[in-house]
Amino acid sequence: MAESIWQQLDRMMAEYAKVKSLLRAVRGGRFRGRKPNGKWWVRFGTGRAAVDLVTDTPEELVRQAAAHRCGECGHKTLGHRLRTKDEVSCPGVSCTCKATQAEIIAKQSTTAWIAERAGLSKRELFRGVRGPSTTSDTQVTA
Repeated sequence: MAESIWQQLDRMMAEYAKVKSLLRAVRGGRFRGRKPNGKWWVRFGTGRAAVDLVTDTPEELVRQAAAHRCGECGHKTLGHRLRTKDEVSCPGVSCTCKATQAEIIAKQSTTAWIAERAGLSKRELFRGVRGPSTTSDTQVTA
């Protein structure tokens, strides 16, 4: 028997709530939902400084949002500037974070890091969320 419209809506609302909770767990900006073309959308910042992340799948959105800000200092990974090859700094803010952009992105885009922040196991992290779901630690490349 085919799925009724109410079952489809329930599934979509559950997926929306799951993605929203995952984005909150990784401090991933303001979740804007899905666009009419089917892409998923989250916004960081306000006004002219706003940055929108738009992806095809909700899993990809969570991974990119997790790597957008440093988990230690909270500043944008794109805002870390290299002083020398080994040191970084956040512009205009005293920051004790010693990680480079590549290190932050490599660590925070893994399934293990996101699952730890969300308080879930790796297996149940993206359960109920559409998109290519793998059990390996795939990483976002920026």
